[in-house]
Amino acid sequence: MKRTALAAVLCLAMSPLASEEFGRLNPEEGGLSRLAENLAAHPERAGTLCWVAYETQKGGRDLAPEAFQAMLTCAENGNAPSMIMLSHAYENGFGTDSDPELSTYWVQQAALSGYSMGAYHYGVALLNGYGTPRDLTEAVRWLRVAADDGIEDAVTELEKLGKA
Repeated sequence: MKRTALAAVLCLAMSPLASEEFGRLNPEEGGLSRLAENLAAHPERAGTLCWVAYETQKGGRDLAPEAFQAMLTCAENGNAPSMIMLSHAYENGFGTDSDPELSTYWVQQAALSGYSMGAYHYGVALLNGYGTPRDLTEAVRWLRVAADDGIEDAVTELEKLGKA
């Protein structure tokens, strides 16, 4: 997504959609800094708001600190895709220090929430002992959860392990 299009989407998604002032065409700008306020006021918009944070995180290191805080807010509010991106940020040091334990913690939270990609990533973390002790039994269990939900990469991992 082009940076200008992302900026437009970000402003629309984060700004109030309605104003008490009739005819106001340019609502006050929001931005990632207003994410927590918008999530508290409009929890039904979490998917859209957290999607904007996700796209910003993917945009690169120049917005990493702000995107990290937004992803943290979304993850703490139960948005599972944000938990995966937050894990990625902790793994790679995007907007924060690298921290394998916190990286694995967030994929575990995504898995526990029922998110299939979280189950896959948590299974891989357990398989490799990344940020957690290696546990082949638990790795296979979580990879099976993901495979049963149609995650092809989980099926591939199970096949490599001879556990398909």
